[in-house]
Amino acid sequence: MLPCFLFCISPLFCLCCFLMLPLGFLCPSVCVCVDHHTIDCRDQGLPSLPNSFPLDVRKLLAANNHIQSIPADLFLYYGDLVYLDLRNNSLTALEEGTFSTSSRLVFLDLSYNNLTQLDAGIFKSAEKLIKLNLGNNNLSDVHEAAFANLELLQVLELNDNNLQSLSVAALEALTSLRTIRLEGNPWTCDCDFANLFFWIDENSNKLQKGVEEIQCTLDERKIFLHELSDISFSECKFSLSLTDFLIIIFSGVAVSIAAIFSSFFLATTVHCFHRCAPSKEEDDEDE
Repeated sequence: MLPCFLFCISPLFCLCCFLMLPLGFLCPSVCVCVDHHTIDCRDQGLPSLPNSFPLDVRKLLAANNHIQSIPADLFLYYGDLVYLDLRNNSLTALEEGTFSTSSRLVFLDLSYNNLTQLDAGIFKSAEKLIKLNLGNNNLSDVHEAAFANLELLQVLELNDNNLQSLSVAALEALTSLRTIRLEGNPWTCDCDFANLFFWIDENSNKLQKGVEEIQCTLDERKIFLHELSDISFSECKFSLSLTDFLIIIFSGVAVSIAAIFSSFFLATTVHCFHRCAPSKEEDDEDE
C-alpha cells in the first residue's frame, strides 16, 4: 500500500499523513531508530552521515565509522540535537559555521578523530555545551578564543593530542569548568608553558587524572609536572599584553593626577593656615 502523502491534495492533508507515519519510516536504512528522538548509526562503516533523519532527532550516535566531515548545515535542519557522538571517525577539520545553530547541544564527542586545530569561536553558538570531548586527536593548535561563549561547559577533554602549549586565556573563559584532561600531550617545559603550569597548579583539583599523569619535555628529557615548581620558571620574562600595558599606563596617570591634586590641596591648606593664623608679634601687641 502506497503512503498517503504521495496523494497530497493540500498542505494540511500532507501534515496529517506525516504525523501518521509509523516509527522508523524516516529512519535511514543503515541506522536504527531506538525511539522517536534517538538514532543509532554506530559501526556501519559510513563514509558520511546519512542524508536525512527525522527532523526532531535529539540524540545521534554515529561513532566507529569513517565519517570525514560534519555537514555545514547539520544543525540548520536538526536544531533539536542535544547529544552528538562522532568519536572514532576520520574528521580532519571543523568548518566555520558548523555549530552556528547548535544552541541546544549539550554533549559533543569528537574524540579519536584526526583534528589538528581549533579556530577562534568554533563552538561559540553551542553555548549550552556541558561536556566536550576532543581527546585522542592530533590537535597541535588551539586558538585562545576556541572555547568562547562556553560558560556552561563543565567537562573538557584534551588528552592524548599533539599540544606543546596552550593559552591560559582559552581555559579562563570556561567559568563553570569542573573536570579537564590534559595528559598525554608532548608539552614543552619552556616559558610559553609557564602560565599553563601556574594555571594547572592552581586548578589541580579539576584534573581528572591528576598532575601526576602530565609530563613535559625539558632538554630532551621528560619530567612529570609534580617535579616542577614556580622556581623552575623563575628566569622567564613574561610579556605583557596590550590590556596589561593600558592598565599600567592608566594606573600611572591616575596616580600622578591624584598626587598633583593632593599636593595642591595640601599647599592651599598650609597657605590658608599661615594667612589666617595670628602671628606672634600681633599677640604681643595685643597683650
